[in-house]
Amino acid sequence: MEYPNFDSREKYERGMKGFSLFIDLYATWMDSVSDFNTLSMEAMNKMQDKTVDLKSETGPERSKELYNVWIETYSGIFNEFLKSEHFASDIGKFMSIFADVQKYNRDVVEENLLVPSNLPTKTDIDEINKELYNLRKKVKELSQKLGEHPEHK
Repeated sequence: MEYPNFDSREKYERGMKGFSLFIDLYATWMDSVSDFNTLSMEAMNKMQDKTVDLKSETGPERSKELYNVWIETYSGIFNEFLKSEHFASDIGKFMSIFADVQKYNRDVVEENLLVPSNLPTKTDIDEINKELYNLRKKVKELSQKLGEHPEHK
């Protein structure tokens, strides 16, 4: 009787989870790119409306005038968007998915590189730091007790 290879199934499931995370991250990023593209088009149209009546002469004054209209138009549109609940929601979603992707990547690196190479993982380092903290705390307590004892003064 042959038993199923659970290690392969688990690796497949982890791989599919990673694939799903990367797809979610990409889709969320593309939504943001689409929003910024829409804003850019809106700003360009407003810029065109504002500059249609400007004189067609050239020179530094004309360039300065166009620059000021451009800054005012684009800044206004993008500032409003960046203050919106829609943007806050999108950036929150993106950062949440990005954190999940980072955790997934860290887990994959630990499993496939650190553990087989017998190198410490984040969990190992966290445990060592906790133990070091506890030892320092204990040394401090013992030092204080020794300092309070009349024989050691």
